[in-house]
Amino acid sequence: MPDLGRIAIVLVETSSPGNLGSVARVMKNMGLDRLVLVDCKADLSEEARQRARGADDLLETAVRTNELGSALKPFHLSVATGSRPARWFDRSLHPREMAAELQALAPGHEVAILFGPERTGLTNEHLQYCHWQVRIPTVSGFPSLNLAHAVAIVAYELSQGLSVPPSKGARGLAELGQMQAFSQDLEGCLKEIQFLKNQNPREIMMTLRQLLARASPDDRDIRILRGILRQWKWYARSRRIQEGNRRGAEYTGS
Repeated sequence: MPDLGRIAIVLVETSSPGNLGSVARVMKNMGLDRLVLVDCKADLSEEARQRARGADDLLETAVRTNELGSALKPFHLSVATGSRPARWFDRSLHPREMAAELQALAPGHEVAILFGPERTGLTNEHLQYCHWQVRIPTVSGFPSLNLAHAVAIVAYELSQGLSVPPSKGARGLAELGQMQAFSQDLEGCLKEIQFLKNQNPREIMMTLRQLLARASPDDRDIRILRGILRQWKWYARSRRIQEGNRRGAEYTGS
């Protein structure tokens, strides 16, 4: 059986009840049963249930949250979907390539596949939480897909590509919550040394998060990096205290 229990479909700011139901149906068709709704604009109306056609349970058990960052904390990897390449990512994968890459992850690693609002797709604000990007090949003149159709294509490739057990040498990843915490600590340190003062903090931090994602750190890697930042903060604090004492001594003439 495909290892699909670790995959969650995350819908961000979905506005159409019909799309909610259609997504639930195609997920169940392909063996996916984890649905996360972030800042959902649509109600679980009768239209949603009619479109679900027997997959109502996925709608009822869907995890609902208002904030994407907190929704992704338990996951080890987040994958953005979109019709256009984003410069934050070093490459864009086709759904079949993504499934092959996921196959190389160690068992038990939780993966979130993100689909954006129907009108705009995922924005830069959403992309800052993502490690990879997957794009469905379409003709250049008409690239936009219906939300449920896009989910269906990705879900099919996952159901096929994850049908083989991962190898013993599969790699492990840190949870996204750990990586988010490290990124926040790093941003604080960079502000403290005024590295971000004359630059675009948002763009620099987005680039650094993508660099970290490409490195695919595991739990131990993140703990080491956070340890370095703790030492950095301690050293900076010690230097400030020493400087304050020196100035105080100069002021009193001692």
